[in-house]
Amino acid sequence: MSYENGGPLVQGLIVVGSCLDSTVKVPLDVYIKLLDRTPREEYGDFGFPLGRFIRGDLSSIVDSISECVSRNVDFIILTTEKGFMNIRVLEDRLGSELLNYVGKGWVIDAPKVNPNEAKRIVIEHTSANPVHPLHIGHARNASLGDSLSRMLKARGHIVIRRYYVNDVGRQMAVVALGLRILGISPNELASRLNMKIDHAIGWVYAITHTSIDYVSANNRGNINEAEKLASILAKLRERGDSKLADYIINSILSIDNPEALLSEIMARYEYGLEPEKSLIMSIAKAVIEGFNMTLSRIGVAFDYIDWESSIVWSGLVANVLEAIKQSKYITKYKDTLALDIMSIVRDKIGDDESLREVFKIPKGFDIPPMVLVRSDGTTLYWTRDIAYSIFKFRDSNADIVINVISGEQRLPQLQIRLALLGLGLVREAHNMIHYDYEIVRLPGRVMSGRRGEYVSLDEILDEAKARALQEILARNTSIDMSLAESIAEKIAVGAIRFSLVQPGALKPIVFDVEKILNFEENTGPYLQYTYARAHNILEKHGPIDYRLVDPTAYKDRERRSLLIHTLMYPLISAKAIDELRPEDIASYLLKLADIFNRWYQRDSVIHEQNIGFREAKALLVKLVRDALSSGLTLLGVPVLERM
Repeated sequence: MSYENGGPLVQGLIVVGSCLDSTVKVPLDVYIKLLDRTPREEYGDFGFPLGRFIRGDLSSIVDSISECVSRNVDFIILTTEKGFMNIRVLEDRLGSELLNYVGKGWVIDAPKVNPNEAKRIVIEHTSANPVHPLHIGHARNASLGDSLSRMLKARGHIVIRRYYVNDVGRQMAVVALGLRILGISPNELASRLNMKIDHAIGWVYAITHTSIDYVSANNRGNINEAEKLASILAKLRERGDSKLADYIINSILSIDNPEALLSEIMARYEYGLEPEKSLIMSIAKAVIEGFNMTLSRIGVAFDYIDWESSIVWSGLVANVLEAIKQSKYITKYKDTLALDIMSIVRDKIGDDESLREVFKIPKGFDIPPMVLVRSDGTTLYWTRDIAYSIFKFRDSNADIVINVISGEQRLPQLQIRLALLGLGLVREAHNMIHYDYEIVRLPGRVMSGRRGEYVSLDEILDEAKARALQEILARNTSIDMSLAESIAEKIAVGAIRFSLVQPGALKPIVFDVEKILNFEENTGPYLQYTYARAHNILEKHGPIDYRLVDPTAYKDRERRSLLIHTLMYPLISAKAIDELRPEDIASYLLKLADIFNRWYQRDSVIHEQNIGFREAKALLVKLVRDALSSGLTLLGVPVLERM
């Protein structure tokens, strides 16, 4: 991949990689992957394990690479030690080269790929079922998906952000039954309850679902479960309008077979029949409107809203189902139609280890058949997802499709990819990526949408904003309240978004509002505060006179360390983007902030008497500020000039 416009240090390191490739045929991408900071300063600044590729004495090889490097770069020296090729940077010469770059208008940022390497990439994320408000788990999905979108776009790819509205299936039938019983529109419901519309729908969904489960528990003679459900209904009743709650509960208790009624509603909607079509569509649109209000607060938007019902009504699902029926992989499983996934694996993948790696199939792992339809003939969501996967590639003319979906869906996502392979859609199967993530827990809370047990993202944002506002007012009693509230909102958003991507997608999170608002270390607000500090220094300093910058100022140990770490940003960000690892950008930014804050407290910029050193230090602050701005923007963390 390209690292052009990566700045002087990155270009110097790329020259080393190119010379390595021409001398001993180690590919540039392998060099970039294995290049790392040295554990000890006396070895140099960077190390590459050349001994993995070349046996024997490495000295002559490194001498040849050095000769190649010196023809293009004058600020890098190569040495060898214990199987490593070490790279040492001459900081004053690097500073001189930096001035050449800055003089030509270079600004530190994530480098773009060559135009011929740019891809059309669909990122589907969030896609919460429209039956209750977004909660913290959805926030992690949205934060990851939006960060990936921002990162890949910054790298020069064409990114299409899609939201998939799951409006076909049992959950929508449940909430539709509740609204049908009440006989009011979603807007009337929200007005009656004095709630945001998605919260109002979530209340009806929880009462309706719990009432249906209560009937089922009673019919099965499970008294203990019925008592627990009755207790949950009592709590739900208190949280909204008791008369509306009682009307739903009593109406469902009077229905002989609620499950049969739900099946009828599901089937009629899947077939596009009225009045179910208009009712469910009105509910889903109302909830999506509420979602958009919440998502806009955290800076998340979409290019397309795709409706599951549209995929069904367009005939694409029927076409896919027919193609599967005509394939040799159709089978019967539990008395219904299914796709024999293991037959696809045996035929299309076999013992090819590289293909097993591509599809992430562990050796000896037995994948069950994929059931395609229910006994009543309606399709299951993963059957519809096969059709939607095809749609995403075709509608966007996509090279790659990335699905940001929780780790709980690993098996269905694998089955869908293999189904595409079985249908002969090899390109789609190979280029569909399941970007999975682990769940978010709240301390002392168990979340369940169908029981109304969740803390909404709206509530978390409001709480984080209130805490941030309290901190701002404590630090600055004279600040204008409207400005303070605006800053507090951005701090809340930064705290939440950063906390949800920083650990890495595959690490479970225990979410604690108080911890994520720490201004001192390892949080979004800490990075926002560091940016504001750097911006304030530059405001006090005024315009930098690059003609006066003395590069020997960077010989100071802490300035040198900060300079090298800052100038690594383009390479770190490019690698993180190419590997879909926003957490690597987060880790880099935290280290950058730590180094900067330690240095700033010791080494004043504004009061520096040596004008050449002062301008050199101001340039260093500008580089840090710009790297922080770029990295925070990629992660969706608002940049603040004042806190």
